[in-house]
Order: sequence, then structure tokens, then C-alpha cells
Amino acid sequence: MNMAIFSRSLRDSATLLVLASAGSIVFVVLFTWAMQNLGPELLEFLSKFDFLKRIFEVSLGVKMSGEISSNIMYAVSFTHLVVLISGWGPIIAMVTSATTGEEERGTADLLLSLPVQRWTVYFSTSLVWVFSAAVLAACPLAGVAIGSAMFPFKEEIRLPAFVPVSINLFALHLAIGGVTSMISCCSSRRGQVIAVVVALTLVSVTMNFVEPFIPVIERFNFLGLLHYYRPVDVVRNSSWPIAQIMVLAGFGLMSWLAGMFVYCRKDVPVG
Repeated sequence: MNMAIFSRSLRDSATLLVLASAGSIVFVVLFTWAMQNLGPELLEFLSKFDFLKRIFEVSLGVKMSGEISSNIMYAVSFTHLVVLISGWGPIIAMVTSATTGEEERGTADLLLSLPVQRWTVYFSTSLVWVFSAAVLAACPLAGVAIGSAMFPFKEEIRLPAFVPVSINLFALHLAIGGVTSMISCCSSRRGQVIAVVVALTLVSVTMNFVEPFIPVIERFNFLGLLHYYRPVDVVRNSSWPIAQIMVLAGFGLMSWLAGMFVYCRKDVPVG
């Protein structure tokens, strides 16, 4: 690792990381407050109407079958689009900025002319978004902890049960970052890379959301990344999703290595 390149990339990404982290925490805190005030009444009402319950499942991308408790409702915040976008957006921005972004700004040739190998540049800049992914994955957990402390509820909140969810979310972020790295290294247009990655994530999100309405989607849902990220099931069962974490982290690693292979061999135009 090259500390100078790492520090430069971290400084460039610090503002985005702080804003995204703060936004994610604030949202989860407000979500816990809303669930404490409206959650019990909402669940009681939805239980009477199966169709409305399905609408609720689709809007949040979770299955609400089985036991429903405050801990389950808090787990829903981990799969909310606001939390997911708060994590994916900065990661995609950081990855593309360090690869195709350097080419578009005309600074790639200067960066790669430094007396360091290309894989060192790639590795050093990647550490920044990996670190950011870890921070952003911990933000919902921090939000639940702060929210449950600010708005006490009669039911005990089992914070240790949310730790596996945060690690699972970190693995999901790694998968997004890895596939973005691979696509970004294969292109010279940052806008095109962002469009492709956003399209892939939207497909995964859509498959996850419509699954309660279209059972046939279950046959193909394993192709989507969100299939391996089920916060509600993890909290309900108090289990560690080891297999899901390994699939997401492995996919991210393989994609990242493919990106490094291309990055170390691609021709970079002189700005």
C-alpha cells in the first residue's frame, strides 16, 4: 500500500463519507422513533388485510411472515432504500472517481507515472472505499443504538442481534464496490459505468421487491445481490448468515481482482 495515494483518496472522499454516514444514522434514528409510535398499530391493522400486508412487504422489500416484534421492525430499516442508497452511492462514486474519473480529468497519466506499480495504486485507492463500506455498514447499527436510547420502548432491543446484519451489509457493500471496480476498469467513461452499475442494482432491488407478488421470481432471485441480504430473517432467527456473507464477499473479491487485472494492463490516454 502507498500511504500518500491512500491519504489523497481518503481526503477526496471524506466529505462524501461524513455526509452519507450522518444521513444514514439520522434516518435510522427517525425510523426507530416512527416504528415505536406507529409500528404496533400499523402491524395490527395490516394483519387484517393480506393485500395491504403485501403492499407493505413490497414497499420495504421484506417478508413479514412469522413473529413480528420491535426488533424485527428495527431490522426493516437495514433494508430500506434510503439506507441502501446512502451506502451504495458513495461507494460507486469513490470507485469510479479513482479509476475512470482519473482518466476523464486527465490526471491518470500523472498518477500512474509515479514510481509505484499499478496494482499498488489500485490497491491503495480500493482501501478507501473498503474502509468507507465498513463505516457505512455500521451506521444503521449506530442509528438503532441511538434511537433505542433516545426513545425507550417497553420491549428490550437486542443490539447484538443486529451485528450480523451489519456485517452482512458490509459484505453487500463489498460486492457493489467490487463489481463497480470491474466495470469501471473496463470503461473510460464514468457516466457509462455509473449507469450500468445503477441499472444492475435496480434490477436486484426490483426482483427483491416484487418477489412477494410474483412467486416465479423466487426461481431467479438468487441472481440478485439482495437475495443474500435478509436482515429481518437474521434478527428473527438470531443467526449468522455465514453462507450469504461468503457469497457476497467472494463475489466482490473476484470482481475486484478482475478489475485489477484489467487496470494493470489497460492503455491510459495522456491528458
